[in-house]
Amino acid sequence: MKLQVLPPELMEEKDKIETREPQPYFKPSQLKDGESEEFRLLGCYETGHAIVGWQYASETQDAKTGELRFNGYVVTRTHPGNPDDIARETDWSKPDRPKIDGSFVKPRRFLAWVGTSATRGRLEVLFIEQKSLREQLTEVLQEVEDYTWTDEGLANFSIKISRKGQGLETSYSILPKIRAVPEKVKKEWAKQQETIWLPNFFEGKDPFDGRGTDKKGLPAGGVDKRGSTVMPAKAKTKVDTNAEF
Repeated sequence: MKLQVLPPELMEEKDKIETREPQPYFKPSQLKDGESEEFRLLGCYETGHAIVGWQYASETQDAKTGELRFNGYVVTRTHPGNPDDIARETDWSKPDRPKIDGSFVKPRRFLAWVGTSATRGRLEVLFIEQKSLREQLTEVLQEVEDYTWTDEGLANFSIKISRKGQGLETSYSILPKIRAVPEKVKKEWAKQQETIWLPNFFEGKDPFDGRGTDKKGLPAGGVDKRGSTVMPAKAKTKVDTNAEF
């Protein structure tokens, strides 16, 4: 006979450690020297799963101190010019990292594309700011005979994004690999593709809320508005550790 040493009530009161799921966004700059990540692209520009835009760092005046402070990133469809809230550059040569009045951080162009992560087995947004990576990916996508797409808009290939070096010596590369799409992925995409709409970035909304509708229930159109944040506060996708890539 096995004795139960601890009262069951005590086991129920055991503290639980809650872990927060990382945001479903991937930036190549997250990689460390020598690291790489592999993705399969899903959807395209026409389906609202690939967009190109501009982003810039924003500053706002603190209500209490009156000083300017970082206020997140703003996404726009076209080059924003010189908006009033654009952040000043930082003087990294000084220990206290002061801001440089009259010198501002330049807006950066980006490419965002929906994909599945081979590592995390979930739907994510690839947020590519590096011009070299965008150019390499464009070259790959122009090889239409080798790198094809299914009728559902799924890439019959994967892309491996790698980083080499640090600081000013950093370089990025893309290596495509032909990989047929498993039926399981096709079925999952059929269920999930309506849950994400990248043009929401330009509306200040969460892309993972899907495409909105107007008062008549028709899909809502996109209107360029400033103030949309690059990283929404909440993510509605869950990691599927058993998903096929």
